[in-house]
Amino acid sequence: MTHNFLVAWLVRAAHEAPEWRWMSLDHGNAALTVIRYAPGRPSAVLLRNDMGHLPEELRWTGFPPGFCR
Repeated sequence: MTHNFLVAWLVRAAHEAPEWRWMSLDHGNAALTVIRYAPGRPSAVLLRNDMGHLPEELRWTGFPPGFCR
C-alpha cells in the first residue's frame, strides 16, 4: 500500500513517460496496481487502479464518472 501520487510516479516510470505525466494519473483508495519488472524485458503495468476486490459501494475515487481512466 502506498499513496496515490507515488503509485502515479511508478506507473509513469514503468511506461517511460515524461516526468510531468504522473500528475494526470489518479487512483482510488485501496485500488491495486501491479507492475512487473523482469530481467531483460521492459517493465509492464499488469493492473492499474483495479478495485474488483472491493464491494461496489467502496469503489469510489471521489471524482465524477468518466473523470478517471
